[in-house]
Amino acid sequence: MMVLFALLGLLVGALTNLLATSLVHRGRPTLPTCTSCARVRPWSQWISLPSALLRRARCPHCDARIGIRHPLVELGLAAAYAYLWWLLAPSPTLIPALYYTAVLAIVLVTDLEHRIIPNTIVFPAIAFAAAVSLYHAEWWSGLLGGAVLLIPFVIAKVVGSLLFGHGSLGGGDLKLALFVGLMTGFPLALLALVLATGLGALVALALLITGRKGLLDAVPYGPFLVVGGWVAMVWGEQILSILIRVN
Repeated sequence: MMVLFALLGLLVGALTNLLATSLVHRGRPTLPTCTSCARVRPWSQWISLPSALLRRARCPHCDARIGIRHPLVELGLAAAYAYLWWLLAPSPTLIPALYYTAVLAIVLVTDLEHRIIPNTIVFPAIAFAAAVSLYHAEWWSGLLGGAVLLIPFVIAKVVGSLLFGHGSLGGGDLKLALFVGLMTGFPLALLALVLATGLGALVALALLITGRKGLLDAVPYGPFLVVGGWVAMVWGEQILSILIRVN
């Protein structure tokens, strides 16, 4: 079953690459195409990992290289899906976790590469997460988690706009925060916020020290929220139990 879920993750990784490229460049899902010549790639390259392993990761039409992102996303989701099956099966939380992982992977790619969080991905994800939270006995947990994460981001956007001008924090980050809060619920949403903020601060400090970013340069916050949300979803209960025992 772990192998089957790894294969499922590989396929979802290929779909993630497709959506992350087509939604940004064309606004809708399309067949896998080369971003250089816009021609449809042969079906043998729709999953990029075999081509990468065989060192044939190039467009047969224009010889443009297929980016390393493609096999990395496929490998990452294959590992994540196998691990989630091992961790959660046969729990009913498995299917939502698989879906949330795919959504977060798409957001991670599009925000890192283009500073875009597609509405066509995040709006259905918000609706799904809200429906799942209402299904549980503690239905208020997801709604409270969404509020716990959304409110600080709204405040940060207002303050940032006053201090640094419009665009200091994108609207996509607010929608992503709401989704992650609904996905994790309360109190795990607080953990996701702490992890995202801490990771973002460390990365920003490292970029400042190395001179790659200045004090007024923007850094996409979505990837940190993606990592914090996924960690809170998968290991949040264990992390909170450890913190409670330590204190």
